[in-house]
Amino acid sequence: MLFASPLHARPRPFEFPPAIDESPMAMFVLDPSTGEFLASNQAAQALYGWSREEFQTLSVSDLNQIQQSKMADDLDQAVQLRKNYFRFEQRLKDGEIRQVSMFSWPVTQEGETALMSVVLESRDVGQTYTVVNFNRLNFAFVSVLCILLATVLLLVFITFRRRRLVRELARQHLLLRVMMDAIPDQIYFRRPDRQIVACNQAAAEFVGMPVEMIVGKSDRELFGQSEDSLLRQQVFGAIDARENHVAQGEVTSPTGKKYTLEMFRTPVIDPRGEPLGAVSIWRDITDRRRNEERIEALAFYDPLTKLANRARAQEVMLNFLASHRLSNQHMALAIFDLDNFAAVNSIFGHNIGDALLRATGRRLSNNIEPGSFTARLSSDEFLVLLTDLGTDRTTALEAAQERIDRLHEKLSQKAFVNSHHITPSTCVGAVLVGPEAESANDELRRADLAMHNAKAKGRGSISWFHDDMVDQLVSRFDLETALERALQSNGFRIYLQPIINRDTSGRHFEALLRLDHPERGIISPGDFIDVAESTGLIVPIGAWVLEEACKLLAEYPDLHLSVNVSVQQFLQEDFVDQLNALLKHYDFAPNHLTLEMTESLMIANFELTLSQLLTIRDLKVRLSIDDFGTGYSALLYLKQLPLDELKIDQSFISGVPHDSNDTSLVELIITTAHHLGLVIVAEGVETQEQEEWLRRYGCESLQGFLFSRPQPVEHYLPSSH
Repeated sequence: MLFASPLHARPRPFEFPPAIDESPMAMFVLDPSTGEFLASNQAAQALYGWSREEFQTLSVSDLNQIQQSKMADDLDQAVQLRKNYFRFEQRLKDGEIRQVSMFSWPVTQEGETALMSVVLESRDVGQTYTVVNFNRLNFAFVSVLCILLATVLLLVFITFRRRRLVRELARQHLLLRVMMDAIPDQIYFRRPDRQIVACNQAAAEFVGMPVEMIVGKSDRELFGQSEDSLLRQQVFGAIDARENHVAQGEVTSPTGKKYTLEMFRTPVIDPRGEPLGAVSIWRDITDRRRNEERIEALAFYDPLTKLANRARAQEVMLNFLASHRLSNQHMALAIFDLDNFAAVNSIFGHNIGDALLRATGRRLSNNIEPGSFTARLSSDEFLVLLTDLGTDRTTALEAAQERIDRLHEKLSQKAFVNSHHITPSTCVGAVLVGPEAESANDELRRADLAMHNAKAKGRGSISWFHDDMVDQLVSRFDLETALERALQSNGFRIYLQPIINRDTSGRHFEALLRLDHPERGIISPGDFIDVAESTGLIVPIGAWVLEEACKLLAEYPDLHLSVNVSVQQFLQEDFVDQLNALLKHYDFAPNHLTLEMTESLMIANFELTLSQLLTIRDLKVRLSIDDFGTGYSALLYLKQLPLDELKIDQSFISGVPHDSNDTSLVELIITTAHHLGLVIVAEGVETQEQEEWLRRYGCESLQGFLFSRPQPVEHYLPSSH
């Protein structure tokens, strides 16, 4: 089709080199399919009167005075090289009609065909241009001359364009080199003969020589001495392989520096499908891998002991559960909890406590069998997973018991920690996990229940999970709910137990708390005090008991009451202020009130304890240490604290007078207390023989079932409102 449709895209305009543009012979370039002008030189613009821009808006139909079909046929013959010489009458810009002769031949630029035309014209004697009379010239000579001239001009055009392409190629090469050197990844291009023909600056730094020295060398010359399997695989692998190759790992460079590299190799294929070589890109991920490891350590490992943390332990447990399910094997979970670890921190300092935790972690990890696992779950709780215990449940339980006993014994050995000798003890909660188990969280909860059951038994205990513990947990939640409800609906009761002191006047009692449960009836503190302490409810409960005692003291002037104060309650910043407010609100003699505290209070925060006790002493309230001898007893504390009395725990009184150890210990406590000017109260007196012995050794006050069990307030104070 010779003429374009309205949708025809105009070809890109030609650009004449200066030699053609400034030639005295008029020339232009046409689009043969549309007849549109693509380029014109200065001579053509002078001849016709149109500017360069105007020419590019015209077509030959705007100039030639012939029919469109004839013009299309002439253009087609010129393209097919069937006719190159034409004579036309053409219209100039000013409207003049002039006869011209023209030579046209096809030229190709970047795959597009155009017609190059040379125009010849002359003027007549009357100052009018006329067309050269070619009839008088040798037509063949003129034709050859024109073709020769056009060929020379075309060669000039091609040469000019080639030089420009060379300059552009050099610019692109420089740009590519700058871009490659700016990339921090190593880049190598190898030919099929394994010779390196290009690399960047990062590659030069890795190899340890300039780029110019690397180019031209083979793989074996650069990396032949390397022992790194990853490097040899990447370098000496099949270079003509058609698939991409990716690898990652640690590599030692020819300079001896260690890297962690991500290595990618891809083949280079030409349009015909033949391999040209391969490009390798090596990325240094050393810092990234180090950061990933650091992040993983923070997320999954305990920074103090370097053991796995709870999150990592759960992942490992899930994997173990899956593998044991396939092999039908049993495993066991054991939680080791350090007894009274808070006391170690308070007595020796947190640096010693941290050192003890590290020592505990080492003892566990160094004494578990291959394939087992240990982790630190929380402050002083450690988890041990014992694996591959066998397919028979009874045999597995025996094997697990033996391993746990051995670990428990190791943890109970004396530890030399930062120049301190400490003999720790641990409670252990364990659960045997069958191959049918699926939930890591459920098994952890069972082990945790067993651990709390062991702590309830006492220091150094071991407890295995059994289904009744779930019922105990339900009961615990029930107690927690009942305690909250009792605080809101006056569900607590005060019971009194007499303290017998023949040398003092008035009535002396210890105020004891009871929970009036709607279904279970009256519940003693031993059944709910742990729940109250763990939930923090002990603080408001203790405040209620103290206020009830103050009410009774205000109502009965001859009454003396001893009230237990928990560690959590006593260490409240406003405890002394609350006590002072009660003394002001209820009118009674302050020395009729005795506050009983456990020994653990002395080591929980000694400085705060001492400050609080001195302030309470100024209020004239009496102070007593309850259950003396069961905790971290220290004469140094007794000497510094402003105490009025000591209460000997009933566990020692029960052995008097037949157990020589208990008898000697009680005798020592009485002697020490008298030396410090303290009153002695013996708890748990149940026999006449115990009473006589205690009286004989100077114990002033006695309390126990021998005299009376705890009774409601109304039993001893019938007129109470």
